[in-house]
Amino acid sequence: MRRKKKGWLFMMILVIGGMVLIHATDVWAKPPKGVLKQVIHWGISADWLDPATAGYPISAHLPLYLFHDALVKAMPEGNFTPCLAESWTVSPDAQVYEFKLRKGVKFHNGDILTAEDVLFSVRRYKAAQAKLLKDKIANLEAVNPYLVRFTFKEPFPDFLEYLCPGVTSLAWVVPKNYVEKVGDAGFKKHPIGCGPFKFVEFVPGVRLVGEAFEDYWRKVPNIKRLEFIQAPEPATRLAMVKRGEADIGTLMQGVFYEDAKKDPKLKLFHPLSPTRWIVYFSNQWDPKSPCSNPKVRKAMSLAIDRQTLADVHMPGCKGIGVLGLEGDPGLADFPADPYDPEKAKKLLAEAGYPSGFHAGPFFPYEGGYWPMGEQIANYWKAIGITVETKLLDRPAWVANREGRKMTNAIFIDPATAPTIGGRVTYLFGTTSYGNYPHIEKAWEEYQKTGDSKKRKELIWEIQRMIHDRTMFIPLVNTNSPAAFGPRVKGNPYKVQPLIWFTAPLEDIELAE
Repeated sequence: MRRKKKGWLFMMILVIGGMVLIHATDVWAKPPKGVLKQVIHWGISADWLDPATAGYPISAHLPLYLFHDALVKAMPEGNFTPCLAESWTVSPDAQVYEFKLRKGVKFHNGDILTAEDVLFSVRRYKAAQAKLLKDKIANLEAVNPYLVRFTFKEPFPDFLEYLCPGVTSLAWVVPKNYVEKVGDAGFKKHPIGCGPFKFVEFVPGVRLVGEAFEDYWRKVPNIKRLEFIQAPEPATRLAMVKRGEADIGTLMQGVFYEDAKKDPKLKLFHPLSPTRWIVYFSNQWDPKSPCSNPKVRKAMSLAIDRQTLADVHMPGCKGIGVLGLEGDPGLADFPADPYDPEKAKKLLAEAGYPSGFHAGPFFPYEGGYWPMGEQIANYWKAIGITVETKLLDRPAWVANREGRKMTNAIFIDPATAPTIGGRVTYLFGTTSYGNYPHIEKAWEEYQKTGDSKKRKELIWEIQRMIHDRTMFIPLVNTNSPAAFGPRVKGNPYKVQPLIWFTAPLEDIELAE
């Protein structure tokens, strides 16, 4: 009896001691403090504040990550890191996916996340690939408050890839009760999520501001307030960092890169990026366009000096011949086309254009990447091909690209999904401007089969057919150097290309 009492007393001491330790940990945890200002080179759209309208752009991942959270998302641990879903299962036929939700997750207004919020978020999603996804869903149900089940009409082995940035924003969850109360327009004015920071302010074309959410499930953010200031001119971004008006200035290129590298007060980091730049010909399906001829597209590829392009605009990067990321097991490796303007002219002559031609509208990618587009246009001009360059800011560029309004044109496109399958989805899915029947047939077969060997054979064959027809011109990969002031502790860019400008945000620290 005495031994039992002693054992019971010992257990009580352990329990009480544990409770005291947990309480002490909460007390000793450092509260968020300080303000970090990052001056960025891209514009932000109000549509990106709401997961339902954010869609595929990697740049939309910044406000998504700031204010919201997803079932799974890219983190330093990997592309498919459990977040709001602490685990998931997939049926052997890849038709049923079940997500077990993390319990106790709070939205910024105090609401507790449940399966109903997930169902509501999926049903209201209306951005990239929305129709394709909803056409595939046979049933969507809340099995219990913390278990969501997706049942598809046919095998859907790629479903998780559709949840990653660069493909869709379907996995990001909003509070059902709040959205129903304020409506879609009201939600964009003041988004409520369960991300690491609460919404403070958004002034289009000027700044985006968030304040630490101390009840964030993963951890308390280190920094109290994050401000993202929009400045398209690199001279402005660098000057602000040098003067201490900003702590981070993104996209340092050319003379600004060299200037930042020489300044002893600054650090220059090269965040990884998933972006692989390509030239997309939406006019290749117009039989009246010279670009409908594969020889013309090949000539335009041979006219580009990729290494010089990389050296000027992406220091440390290189020319590429493929769409995907290195290490992707589904990637078929093709070398980058060499710089050969003489061969390019010969191909133009064989195609019936010895004196060149006018290729119509050309849309370089937004802001800091306009000079890259202009340099490409100059390479084409050197072999006799002229274009009408049109400059759009990023939200307008994305809206036109996604809405398929850049028809009968040429544009610089960023392929950003984590896998080659996701990248082909972006190019061939609902945002596609066209395809070829034999490639489309192989793509449809790839999407339906669950056989891993067959899938690899098909995705390799699809890439070969893309390469043989020069459907797109792969250009360069990206690292986007950024200048850091002395207030930023360490290097906050984690080794995860899909979150290159988002850190994770809650992990960034200021120097003491």
